[in-house]
Amino acid sequence: MKIIVAADNKWGIGKDNNLLARLPEDMKRFREITTGNTIVMGSRTYMSFPRRPLPDRVNLVITSKPSLYPEVRCFESIDAFLAFAKECDEEIYVCGGGMVYRELLPYCEKAVVTRVLHDFEADTFFPNLDEDKDWEIAGMSEIAETNGFNIQFVDYVNKNVKSI
Repeated sequence: MKIIVAADNKWGIGKDNNLLARLPEDMKRFREITTGNTIVMGSRTYMSFPRRPLPDRVNLVITSKPSLYPEVRCFESIDAFLAFAKECDEEIYVCGGGMVYRELLPYCEKAVVTRVLHDFEADTFFPNLDEDKDWEIAGMSEIAETNGFNIQFVDYVNKNVKSI
């Protein structure tokens, strides 16, 4: 499993169940990386997408109310999803929200992070990988500008992946 996320300087990822900013280059990268793969998210993240399910991807939702999402495969707990992931041969990208990120982070081998070099007013945060001894930077892009914000793509690897 891998995680894909955009986070600001303080590792903020959202406010009021919305992204902190519209970043065309980040959206393009998300689409390029996840198309043809499986994505998993919580129900609020799923409902925040303007088009559901996201096309050309297997959409999985972790929710206590699976009957509300008949168009996608649902799991009623993290443990139920992990049992599925253990048997899955497909690449799975974790794409939010905050609780799903925190719960699945130890099981992910890589984090594909868009660092937004800005301080937003966030109410949802991603764990600070720069301060986590299990994670190290594997590569990073040059700083680029998109929609008025400077961003940098940073890939992290988990040196201590937890077995499913």
